[in-house]
Amino acid sequence: MGLLAAALAVLTAAVGFVSVSGNARQTACYALQLDARARMERCMEAVRGYREELGLPLSPEDFHKTGLIGEEYTDITTTLGSIEAKRTAADPDMAALLVRMFSEAGLRSGDRVGAGFSGSFPSLNLAVLCACDAMGLEAVYISSVGASTYGANSPELTFPDMAHRLFLDGLISHDSALVTPGGDRDNGGGVFDEEAFVPILKRVESWGIPVMREEDYQKNLSSRLDVYGADGIDCFVAAGGNITSMGLGDSALSLGQGLLHHTVSPDRLSKTSGLVEWYLAQGIPVINLLNVRKIAADYSMPFDPMARSAPGDSPVYWTTEYPRGPIALALGIALLLLVAARKGRTEFADIKTTGDGK
Repeated sequence: MGLLAAALAVLTAAVGFVSVSGNARQTACYALQLDARARMERCMEAVRGYREELGLPLSPEDFHKTGLIGEEYTDITTTLGSIEAKRTAADPDMAALLVRMFSEAGLRSGDRVGAGFSGSFPSLNLAVLCACDAMGLEAVYISSVGASTYGANSPELTFPDMAHRLFLDGLISHDSALVTPGGDRDNGGGVFDEEAFVPILKRVESWGIPVMREEDYQKNLSSRLDVYGADGIDCFVAAGGNITSMGLGDSALSLGQGLLHHTVSPDRLSKTSGLVEWYLAQGIPVINLLNVRKIAADYSMPFDPMARSAPGDSPVYWTTEYPRGPIALALGIALLLLVAARKGRTEFADIKTTGDGK
């Protein structure tokens, strides 16, 4: 038992030493992260200007004056949302986070990203687009009009409106490929005030962007896959809780948040599966952006902070490298001690057996 205790003590000491000996280093994509953050800051400034032009005051809940926090309730509000999560997501460092996620997914310049955007987190939508532009990725995205509380729920400035104006102003490289109502079954049924909803779709159609209001769930999914293209995509991003991304049931929620590293067996797919499950079953990387609290925790980002980090200061720009030598030495010593302990037990057992034989 003494040797076993010694082995444990060696490992414990090594872990303690290494835990305080890590060296923080910039991520390999640090410069791209700063570029994406700067792009998102320009987008946020522009959106604030759009709100001013339309006579839409900043929300009193928008502590950081981002322009990306909506009202508590409007005629196009779909579900309840957390104001703390909305404020956390409305941070230009989210664009830096998406660069890191795309890099971790192995994406390179020229790759295609397919995205499904609800209006609930306009900040996350813009973070995805700014990260794509910074990395030279082609973004093909479908936008929804409806939004949860404090999202892009102003009928005069929905997320498709924001994206279209930002595209025209040259601040993002791609406009929406398709716009849908969002909400219940992605067709707006039973959720919206029709008088507020119809003019929005007509406005979108006037830009030359197709609008889809498809009640059949499978046809809706099929149409979305057609938009993403016959050549397919290299990564799928689900931002917000659009039903076609998450599916009709709760199965996609169990798959996790952020970059999903695992795949899904094709046998798991059903008529209620959404695009998150579908793309994972094809072996395509998926980034799921819905539970902001968990995503922030996973990357050591503060949740609903009163102050924002300076560019490049957030943990999302840094990784920690630990010295390998002490761990290797400790493992070697511990292994020798365990071998010695096992040998000692074997010899003791032999002596005991011999003594019993007498």
